[in-house]
Amino acid sequence: MWEAFLHSLECVVILIILGGAGYWTAQRGWYDAKSPELIAKLVTFLSLPPYLFYSVSNNLTHDQLFSLAGAMVVPFVSMWSCFAISLIIGRVMNVDPRHRGTFASAFTASNNMFIGVPVSLALFGEEAMIPTLLYFFANTTFFWTAGNYLEAADGMINSAVRPKLLSLTTIKRVFSPPLIGFLTAIILLILNIKLPSPIMQSARYLGGITTPLALIFIGLMIYRIGIRNIRFSRDILLVFLGRFAICPLTVLALVQIFPVPEMIGKVYVIQAALPCITQIAVLSKFHHADVEFATTAVASTTLLSLVSIPLWMMIITALG
Repeated sequence: MWEAFLHSLECVVILIILGGAGYWTAQRGWYDAKSPELIAKLVTFLSLPPYLFYSVSNNLTHDQLFSLAGAMVVPFVSMWSCFAISLIIGRVMNVDPRHRGTFASAFTASNNMFIGVPVSLALFGEEAMIPTLLYFFANTTFFWTAGNYLEAADGMINSAVRPKLLSLTTIKRVFSPPLIGFLTAIILLILNIKLPSPIMQSARYLGGITTPLALIFIGLMIYRIGIRNIRFSRDILLVFLGRFAICPLTVLALVQIFPVPEMIGKVYVIQAALPCITQIAVLSKFHHADVEFATTAVASTTLLSLVSIPLWMMIITALG
């Protein structure tokens, strides 16, 4: 157990160093107002799609793909179960209506894209990429449908017009470039098609910048938000309860019910215990919702994950 704790601490040190590089360079004035958007675009549109494509193609075979179909049940069931719990808590605990939708998204959706990938690689190695991607599929599907709808509802709280749950825009956001990279690899595996080596190596090199660039982005955003500006309101504490207790415990219960390989179950638990998804802050600004609450949730859960990740690694190791 202590070995797992020390290994997870090593992972945290890596996160601190790379995230700290983003914080330090931001403090030195290296970035202008458009830099966060540029870095986010580089990760989302340029490096992450080929990274996911290469990871799936390189770590999964045609036969293994079909054997993992049952493993998709856990992330989808856990995601929507936790979402239902967040709605109940939001009502019972009288979460501020101005950010009740944002609260549900922060409570349910984890930062599977920017933090989940490097954490899985650091803790479990390359074999963890497949379950991480399976969790990503469930996570992004939830966020760009129900999460997007509820945050739009926050921004229209004083309006008689309600946002649409399903629209062309929603579909475009669900099928984001990273998800398309993931699905393209799946389709090629099903068809048993292998691309030429130069294309695969190009995808590998482009994907190689994903982890450091994503963590530099997190450090930059923490600097922009300002550590001193983080305020732990009651609603933020309820987000902590969801992200670091209810969501991973739900997954832990589900992997006892649905038969999945031990390593996949552990990856799912860690993915469920990550900070809330970064895009809640972007959507809050876009929908004119409670941006301060969203950015505080992102920053505070990111910082607290430096403690929660090693703790959850110890728990699943002790139980495993």
